Amino acid sequence: MKKYLNSFKQIVGVQNMITDPFDLKPLNQDWQRFYQGKSELAVTPTSTKMVSEVLQFCNQNNIKVVPQGGNTSFVGGATPVQDELILSLRKMNNILEFDTTTSIVTAESGVILQTMNDYLQAYRYQMPWDLGARGSCQLGGNIATNAGGLNVVKNGPLRNYILGLEVVLPSGKILNLLNKNRKDNTGTDLKQLFIGSEGTLGIITQANVLCTPIPEQRQVFFLELKDFDEVIYLLRSAKQFEQLGAFEFMEGRILQRCLPFNPQLKAPFEFKDDKYYVLIEICGQQIELEYYFERLLKHTEQIVFNQNESELQAMWRWRESVPENLHKMGHVLTYDLSIPPDKFEWFAEQVYYGRKGPYNAFYGHLGDGNIHYNIIFESVDEMHKEQHRVEEKIIKLTKDLNGSISAEHGIGQLKRHYMEVQKGKETFGYMQELKRLFDPNNILNPEKLL
Repeated sequence: MKKYLNSFKQIVGVQNMITDPFDLKPLNQDWQRFYQGKSELAVTPTSTKMVSEVLQFCNQNNIKVVPQGGNTSFVGGATPVQDELILSLRKMNNILEFDTTTSIVTAESGVILQTMNDYLQAYRYQMPWDLGARGSCQLGGNIATNAGGLNVVKNGPLRNYILGLEVVLPSGKILNLLNKNRKDNTGTDLKQLFIGSEGTLGIITQANVLCTPIPEQRQVFFLELKDFDEVIYLLRSAKQFEQLGAFEFMEGRILQRCLPFNPQLKAPFEFKDDKYYVLIEICGQQIELEYYFERLLKHTEQIVFNQNESELQAMWRWRESVPENLHKMGHVLTYDLSIPPDKFEWFAEQVYYGRKGPYNAFYGHLGDGNIHYNIIFESVDEMHKEQHRVEEKIIKLTKDLNGSISAEHGIGQLKRHYMEVQKGKETFGYMQELKRLFDPNNILNPEKLL
């Protein structure tokens, strides 16, 4: 890479290059510190034109490129495998327009999700998806992974809200798919190819996103349930709530283990390791608290609800702190899967020492069938020793349930070897053909997804 430094200096300028090993270190690691790259150069372009010139040069010289947003991937999707050039979009962070008539925002791909919501708040709008990593994840990365999050049960998947994209292809060509029409029935919708493609087909530089109104009221209920059958019974009832905004599930035993890491948070219950806990959010223009409380009280005697905004945020913090706290407990294998909601407990019992084993925990977005299954190990060596066996079992169980090996985190490096099993040989073959069509030199995010 060093022999190309002067060329990149001419393209992006020295002020948009990172060569110091100390500054490169966090860009070469995923946030879990599970994957480690060896890149010696990162560029931080400030315009689509600059991205185009970088990719054109890389394509001509067969230089591999890793697009990087907030680098919050759970699957190593934005982390170099070897010494690829890191192309960080952090400086392409301009919000270009919010159309108050259509409620469509146009922005560059480096805008942080929380920054976008802060901007939209003045108009009483918000982004239609929400993630625990909202303070660091970026728009382009969200779209490239078709990110899920906390309110899919209400709004549906991210791709439903992407009306247009600007994409730079591996050749350097700029593909203008920007569009602010809610209805556009003019043939194949090419932008859909790039949503969820994890930066393997092109680099997203701009997007048109349909925003949703901020609800006038939000109400959170935290419930304790005695067994998983009761959780499913509650889910079936809650799915009939027109104002259901979220339905999140947690094991009592993992909440117990989170207690030392959340000393500033008041626990809504004395968490018990043999109980299950559900967080339900109701949101809308006008919420009848008594109606929902009475409906939910039929399912449990242990229920609390927020009486102000700070209590609402505290309840959500118990749910959102689970993944970060797990990584404080040891070395974690994390799996993000879609399976039938009523199979969550059965699935966990099949994988590793049963659900009552000391090292596994599951939680997740039960409302949309997204389980996060985790195994916590005391040592890295033990984790690596067990990883292949665990993954083989997880893939088989998920396939048997007609589920998905990635609900919202993507494939990245972690699951690429199982893609043919998930998709089937024929479908996987067509995906490979698309990759060859857009990126015949295989320079863009190599050894990811496919």
